[in-house]
Amino acid sequence: MFKPLYTLALVLVAGSGLNATAQSPAAKKVVFKGKADAKYNGEYVYLFANQPKMIRDSAKITNGAFAFTQPFTEAGEYAFYSGYEKRTTGDYSVLIIPFEQASEMSIKADMLRFDRSEVKGSKSFFIYDAFAKATEPVYEKLMTDLIAKYGKDYLYNSKRDTTEQKHKDMIAEYSKGKTAYNALVKKNLISTVNANPNSFASVLIMQGAAESLDLPTAEELTKKLSPAVLDNYFGRNLLGQINGRKKSAVGNFIEDFTLNDPKDQPFKFSSLKGKYVLIDFWGSWCGPCHAAFKELRKLYAAYHDKGFEILGLATENSKTAWLKDLEKEKLPWLQVIDEQENKSVSLKQFAISKYPTTVLVDPAGKIVGRDLNIKALEAILDKL
Repeated sequence: MFKPLYTLALVLVAGSGLNATAQSPAAKKVVFKGKADAKYNGEYVYLFANQPKMIRDSAKITNGAFAFTQPFTEAGEYAFYSGYEKRTTGDYSVLIIPFEQASEMSIKADMLRFDRSEVKGSKSFFIYDAFAKATEPVYEKLMTDLIAKYGKDYLYNSKRDTTEQKHKDMIAEYSKGKTAYNALVKKNLISTVNANPNSFASVLIMQGAAESLDLPTAEELTKKLSPAVLDNYFGRNLLGQINGRKKSAVGNFIEDFTLNDPKDQPFKFSSLKGKYVLIDFWGSWCGPCHAAFKELRKLYAAYHDKGFEILGLATENSKTAWLKDLEKEKLPWLQVIDEQENKSVSLKQFAISKYPTTVLVDPAGKIVGRDLNIKALEAILDKL
């Protein structure tokens, strides 16, 4: 639910402690001061964030210490990992630290498993960490069991044959385990929000878990959060998800939208009225999205001449990467871009939180399906 260790797996966020040391309002900085065993001198710790904008930074451990300083604008989160862990194991765990104000936080680093580092100075960290510890081991065990049974290479191979019984069995096992995990998340999410409606941690957890909740529960819990803790990117994202789910419910008519095509020309969705349209929400950065192109190509070839269209709607940080990927893939259907800082369509109108996601719209503009499998799509399009 939080950050991937592999393509599908999720890592635990560990650590404990509070004791915030606030800076003066004029400072407007978030500072992370770290301590590590001196034997790791010369190694690096890495900081990153993907939302609301992409940030990458690194700090070298010198005399058993390292530090990061980032500007503060509003409540948010930063993620950290150990260069030593990545270099020696080939993978890395992620430590996520939420912050609500300009302040100084401390990290007692575990360079072997950075997600087990100790944290002090973040008001939200203890709550966020407690939720993760109550839920993530269940998901981690699910993924560990699947790897043991099917092999890591097979599990994370986005090009595996989806018609094989092995693939179908694996997906069935994953879905069963994920259902149990979602039930656990819902239970703990309700108790966390009820106990901490004024904590930014509740907003972060809700924003990450909202898609696994039924809409009435997600709405009810969101209403319990105080306006103050929702007044940031993650809070606005959560509210956008809720609103988008309402707007994009099956049976509703789609709201018209305009986005630019690869030639920077505005494209109106309403120009496709009279056709069945499959909106494919994807990104140049998304491996599973590219794996799905194989089936979409077949669908497009079979039904395009009968009044069917596909509209690729890419959520992107980089327009350059998108254009380069389009040149490589040479997809025959229409494409538009919803740049990351905007998210006006993918989030606010469709509540897209996982990729790929598809939405089928009928000739009248009514939403008739979401994430339908190929057989279900063919059953509808065969009537053309």
